[in-house]
Amino acid sequence: MGISSADPNAFVALGVQSALGTPQTTAAKLRYAKYLAGTGFKAQLEIVSLREGGDGLEKGFTYKKGQKVAGQIAVYGRPEILGQALALVPGGATWDAASGPAGHTFDTGHASFPWGTLVAQFPGTAPQLISDVRFSGLSVEGAAAEPWKFTFPFIGINHGASIGSFTPTYASEDPFLFHSSPTYVVDGTGDSSVNSFKIDLGYSLEELQGQAVTLDDIAVQALDGTIEFTRRFVDTTLWKKIHMGAGIVPTTSVATGSFRAGALYGSGASLRSLDFYLNLLAYKDFDFGELDPDGKTVIETVQADVLKGATHSLIAVLKNAHASAY
Repeated sequence: MGISSADPNAFVALGVQSALGTPQTTAAKLRYAKYLAGTGFKAQLEIVSLREGGDGLEKGFTYKKGQKVAGQIAVYGRPEILGQALALVPGGATWDAASGPAGHTFDTGHASFPWGTLVAQFPGTAPQLISDVRFSGLSVEGAAAEPWKFTFPFIGINHGASIGSFTPTYASEDPFLFHSSPTYVVDGTGDSSVNSFKIDLGYSLEELQGQAVTLDDIAVQALDGTIEFTRRFVDTTLWKKIHMGAGIVPTTSVATGSFRAGALYGSGASLRSLDFYLNLLAYKDFDFGELDPDGKTVIETVQADVLKGATHSLIAVLKNAHASAY
């Protein structure tokens, strides 16, 4: 009998390591992800087969050049798993020492990243330990009437098939919804017409290999950030700003702005909230879409690069029940 990909024994857990080469296998330090379609991980083998003089028409020698693990975690934005993941990317985690709720801030203004561990069981009888994991980016997606969705792509140095016994323990908390007491702010003004957004952070990773079949290190070298958001078209103010420098003819200047997305639920000690601040945007495009003779609401699509200004290019503030530092 086959095993379903929805096997109830399958799970993915995420932990923060203290250092390279020190997997996080303490159950209390792991956070279990209620994962979505798109979550996966695969050992990537680089196998070389050579043809040399004396082999005739055939290849006569093969060897393994390298091995790593690559994949991604896709989840809805629940407070506990998000804190663990955001501590790894974008990182820069600080804690306000509070409890009920505890405030955690993450930002892009640093060059130091902790290593992560994935404890996974997929299929449901195949335990796997992926350690010395470095995340190559982060995608945040919000859309009207939907939960916020997060995707974290990663590369892992070490991959083992022997781990201890783990029983998943999922935090009994709701995900943040697009309409969970929302705050959407465009260029400093609250905007109730925003109906979707997508923030993408992508880190340039250099894979360093020396005297082993696995990588020695994964170095973070650069960061690129973009945002796309849509909203109902009301007037030409932003269109003119982006294309015409707020005038009536094109200019050489690049229009800049800012964006904030926030959601919360609960109150008092049970307050859970999440805010993303993009404090300097360089607008790249504004699109009305196409004419439609059948008629439908005009939706504008805005694209921008995320830049460093007076503050970091991205700041995330999360309030959850994790009353300690990550």
